[in-house]
Amino acid sequence: MLDDRSPLETAMDIINKKEYPLSSRLNAILYMVEKFNEESLPLLEAILANQDHEMDIRGAAALAIGRIGGKQAFDVLCALAHEKEVIPVLKNYAIQGLGLLGDEAVIPVLLHALEDPDNTIFYSAAESLGKLGRVALPYLMDLLQNHSREDIRCVAAWQLGTLKYAEAIPVLLKEVNESQNPELVALCVWALGEIGIQDVEVVDALKEARRSLNPAISERAGRALKKIARHVN
Repeated sequence: MLDDRSPLETAMDIINKKEYPLSSRLNAILYMVEKFNEESLPLLEAILANQDHEMDIRGAAALAIGRIGGKQAFDVLCALAHEKEVIPVLKNYAIQGLGLLGDEAVIPVLLHALEDPDNTIFYSAAESLGKLGRVALPYLMDLLQNHSREDIRCVAAWQLGTLKYAEAIPVLLKEVNESQNPELVALCVWALGEIGIQDVEVVDALKEARRSLNPAISERAGRALKKIARHVN
Protein backbone atom coordinates (compact mmCIF):
# COMPACT_ATOMS: atom_id res chain seq x y z
CA MET A 1 0.00 0.00 0.00
CA LEU A 2 1.38 3.37 -1.05
CA ASP A 3 2.03 5.94 1.65
CA ASP A 4 -0.53 8.68 0.99
CA ARG A 5 0.62 10.97 3.80
CA SER A 6 1.51 14.56 2.95
CA PRO A 7 5.14 15.70 3.39
CA LEU A 8 4.07 17.65 6.48
CA GLU A 9 2.46 14.56 7.98
CA THR A 10 5.58 12.56 7.22
CA ALA A 11 7.74 15.18 8.93
CA MET A 12 5.49 15.14 11.98
CA ASP A 13 5.65 11.37 12.08
CA ILE A 14 9.46 11.53 12.19
CA ILE A 15 9.39 14.18 14.92
CA ASN A 16 6.93 12.26 17.08
CA LYS A 17 8.73 8.92 16.95
CA LYS A 18 11.55 8.83 19.48
CA GLU A 19 13.08 5.78 17.84
CA TYR A 20 14.35 8.10 15.11
CA PRO A 21 17.73 9.77 15.83
CA LEU A 22 17.44 13.20 17.41
CA SER A 23 19.33 14.72 14.47
CA SER A 24 16.73 13.36 12.03
CA ARG A 25 13.87 14.76 14.10
CA LEU A 26 15.54 18.18 14.32
CA ASN A 27 16.10 18.13 10.56
CA ALA A 28 12.41 17.39 10.10
CA ILE A 29 11.55 20.58 12.01
CA LEU A 30 13.96 22.54 9.81
CA TYR A 31 12.38 20.98 6.72
CA MET A 32 8.93 22.07 7.87
CA VAL A 33 10.04 25.68 8.17
CA GLU A 34 11.97 25.80 4.93
CA LYS A 35 9.36 24.07 2.76
CA PHE A 36 6.06 25.10 4.32
CA ASN A 37 6.73 28.20 6.43
CA GLU A 38 3.43 29.54 7.87
CA GLU A 39 1.58 26.38 6.94
CA SER A 40 3.68 24.51 9.49
CA LEU A 41 3.05 26.99 12.32
CA PRO A 42 0.12 25.14 13.99
CA LEU A 43 2.13 21.91 13.96
CA LEU A 44 5.15 23.64 15.47
CA GLU A 45 2.91 25.10 18.19
CA ALA A 46 1.70 21.58 18.97
CA ILE A 47 5.31 20.35 19.25
CA LEU A 48 6.19 23.26 21.51
CA ALA A 49 3.25 22.55 23.82
CA ASN A 50 3.81 18.79 23.96
CA GLN A 51 5.49 18.02 27.28
CA ASP A 52 6.27 14.48 26.12
CA HIS A 53 8.85 15.82 23.70
CA GLU A 54 12.46 16.28 24.74
CA MET A 55 13.52 19.84 25.46
CA ASP A 56 15.75 19.90 22.36
CA ILE A 57 12.73 19.21 20.17
CA ARG A 58 10.50 21.76 21.90
CA GLY A 59 13.31 24.32 21.80
CA ALA A 60 13.85 23.73 18.09
CA ALA A 61 10.13 24.31 17.55
CA ALA A 62 10.36 27.65 19.41
CA LEU A 63 13.27 28.76 17.23
CA ALA A 64 11.45 27.59 14.11
CA ILE A 65 8.40 29.65 15.08
CA GLY A 66 10.68 32.67 15.47
CA ARG A 67 12.09 32.10 12.00
CA ILE A 68 8.60 32.00 10.49
CA GLY A 69 7.66 35.30 12.11
CA GLY A 70 4.35 37.15 12.02
CA LYS A 71 1.78 38.02 14.66
CA GLN A 72 0.85 34.46 15.52
CA ALA A 73 4.50 33.56 16.11
CA PHE A 74 4.89 36.69 18.23
CA ASP A 75 1.85 35.80 20.34
CA VAL A 76 2.97 32.21 20.91
CA LEU A 77 6.52 33.11 21.94
CA CYS A 78 5.47 36.08 24.07
CA ALA A 79 2.99 33.93 25.97
CA LEU A 80 5.72 31.40 26.67
CA ALA A 81 8.21 34.07 27.71
CA HIS A 82 5.71 35.55 30.18
CA GLU A 83 4.45 32.24 31.60
CA LYS A 84 5.45 32.10 35.26
CA GLU A 85 5.58 28.32 35.56
CA VAL A 86 7.52 27.68 32.35
CA ILE A 87 10.75 25.66 32.57
CA PRO A 88 13.66 28.15 32.36
CA VAL A 89 15.35 26.35 29.46
CA LEU A 90 12.13 26.54 27.42
CA LYS A 91 11.68 30.21 28.31
CA ASN A 92 15.23 30.73 27.10
CA TYR A 93 14.35 29.21 23.73
CA ALA A 94 11.31 31.50 23.53
CA ILE A 95 13.51 34.55 24.16
CA GLN A 96 15.88 33.40 21.41
CA GLY A 97 12.94 32.85 19.08
CA LEU A 98 11.69 36.39 19.73
CA GLY A 99 15.06 37.74 18.68
CA LEU A 100 14.65 36.02 15.31
CA LEU A 101 11.39 37.86 14.61
CA GLY A 102 13.19 41.13 13.85
CA ASP A 103 10.21 43.11 15.13
CA GLU A 104 10.42 46.12 17.45
CA ALA A 105 7.33 44.83 19.25
CA VAL A 106 9.44 42.18 20.99
CA ILE A 107 11.71 44.74 22.68
CA PRO A 108 9.60 45.22 25.85
CA VAL A 109 9.63 41.45 26.36
CA LEU A 110 13.39 41.28 25.90
CA LEU A 111 13.97 44.23 28.24
CA HIS A 112 11.88 42.47 30.87
CA ALA A 113 13.90 39.28 30.32
CA LEU A 114 17.09 41.20 31.12
CA GLU A 115 15.77 41.42 34.67
CA ASP A 116 15.44 37.62 34.91
CA PRO A 117 17.62 36.07 37.64
CA ASP A 118 18.51 33.19 35.33
CA ASN A 119 21.85 34.07 33.70
CA THR A 120 21.10 32.06 30.57
CA ILE A 121 17.87 33.97 29.96
CA PHE A 122 19.66 37.24 30.69
CA TYR A 123 22.32 36.41 28.11
CA SER A 124 19.79 35.30 25.48
CA ALA A 125 17.77 38.51 25.96
CA ALA A 126 20.93 40.55 25.44
CA GLU A 127 21.85 38.64 22.27
CA SER A 128 18.30 38.85 20.95
CA LEU A 129 18.30 42.63 21.34
CA GLY A 130 21.43 42.79 19.20
CA LYS A 131 19.86 40.63 16.51
CA LEU A 132 17.05 43.15 16.04
CA GLY A 133 19.40 45.66 14.43
CA ARG A 134 18.75 49.40 14.23
CA VAL A 135 15.33 49.29 15.91
CA ALA A 136 17.07 48.27 19.15
CA LEU A 137 19.56 51.14 19.03
CA PRO A 138 17.64 53.78 21.06
CA TYR A 139 16.70 51.20 23.69
CA LEU A 140 20.29 50.04 24.10
CA MET A 141 21.51 53.63 24.33
CA ASP A 142 18.93 54.32 27.01
CA LEU A 143 19.99 51.24 28.95
CA LEU A 144 23.61 52.31 28.83
CA GLN A 145 22.86 55.81 30.05
CA ASN A 146 20.09 55.26 32.55
CA HIS A 147 19.80 51.73 33.89
CA SER A 148 20.61 51.22 37.56
CA ARG A 149 22.21 47.79 37.09
CA GLU A 150 25.82 47.72 35.96
CA ASP A 151 25.54 44.30 34.31
CA ILE A 152 22.71 45.55 32.09
CA ARG A 153 24.68 48.67 31.21
CA CYS A 154 27.60 46.42 30.25
CA VAL A 155 25.29 44.35 28.04
CA ALA A 156 24.11 47.53 26.33
CA ALA A 157 27.69 48.59 25.60
CA TRP A 158 28.48 45.14 24.24
CA GLN A 159 25.50 45.14 21.88
CA LEU A 160 26.14 48.71 20.74
CA GLY A 161 29.59 47.55 19.69
CA THR A 162 28.10 44.53 17.96
CA LEU A 163 25.64 46.70 16.02
CA LYS A 164 28.35 49.23 15.01
CA TYR A 165 26.06 52.24 14.52
CA ALA A 166 27.83 55.60 14.71
CA GLU A 167 24.89 57.15 16.58
CA ALA A 168 26.05 55.31 19.69
CA ILE A 169 29.42 57.05 19.80
CA PRO A 170 28.41 59.98 22.07
CA VAL A 171 26.95 57.77 24.81
CA LEU A 172 29.90 55.37 24.62
CA LEU A 173 32.35 58.27 24.89
CA LYS A 174 30.50 59.64 27.89
CA GLU A 175 30.97 56.35 29.74
CA VAL A 176 34.63 56.07 28.76
CA ASN A 177 35.24 59.55 30.14
CA GLU A 178 33.02 59.42 33.22
CA SER A 179 32.29 55.86 34.39
CA GLN A 180 34.01 54.49 37.49
CA ASN A 181 33.26 50.90 36.46
CA PRO A 182 36.37 49.42 34.76
CA GLU A 183 34.39 46.61 33.11
CA LEU A 184 31.94 49.08 31.59
CA VAL A 185 34.72 51.38 30.42
CA ALA A 186 36.54 48.45 28.81
CA LEU A 187 33.40 47.39 26.95
CA CYS A 188 32.72 50.94 25.75
CA VAL A 189 36.32 51.22 24.55
CA TRP A 190 35.91 47.91 22.69
CA ALA A 191 32.60 49.13 21.19
CA LEU A 192 34.22 52.32 19.87
CA GLY A 193 36.83 50.20 18.15
CA GLU A 194 34.14 47.99 16.61
CA ILE A 195 32.29 51.02 15.25
CA GLY A 196 35.63 52.05 13.79
CA ILE A 197 35.06 55.70 12.93
CA GLN A 198 38.08 57.97 13.11
CA ASP A 199 36.87 60.96 15.06
CA VAL A 200 39.16 63.31 16.95
CA GLU A 201 37.19 62.97 20.16
CA VAL A 202 37.10 59.18 19.87
CA VAL A 203 40.82 58.89 19.15
CA ASP A 204 41.71 61.24 22.02
CA ALA A 205 39.52 59.27 24.45
CA LEU A 206 41.06 55.98 23.33
CA LYS A 207 44.59 57.34 23.65
CA GLU A 208 43.79 58.43 27.18
CA ALA A 209 42.26 55.01 27.92
CA ARG A 210 45.39 53.34 26.59
CA ARG A 211 47.28 54.98 29.47
CA SER A 212 44.96 53.39 32.02
CA LEU A 213 46.55 51.33 34.79
CA ASN A 214 43.79 48.78 34.29
CA PRO A 215 45.11 46.27 31.71
CA ALA A 216 41.63 45.37 30.43
CA ILE A 217 41.05 49.01 29.53
CA SER A 218 44.51 49.83 28.20
CA GLU A 219 44.78 46.68 26.06
CA ARG A 220 41.34 47.14 24.54
CA ALA A 221 42.07 50.79 23.86
CA GLY A 222 45.23 49.82 22.01
CA ARG A 223 43.35 47.28 19.91
CA ALA A 224 40.54 49.77 19.25
CA LEU A 225 42.99 52.37 17.96
CA LYS A 226 44.52 49.79 15.62
CA LYS A 227 41.08 48.80 14.31
CA ILE A 228 40.17 52.40 13.63
CA ALA A 229 43.47 52.95 11.81
CA ARG A 230 42.81 49.88 9.63
CA HIS A 231 39.31 51.10 8.81
CA VAL A 232 40.70 54.43 7.65
CA ASN A 233 43.69 53.08 5.77
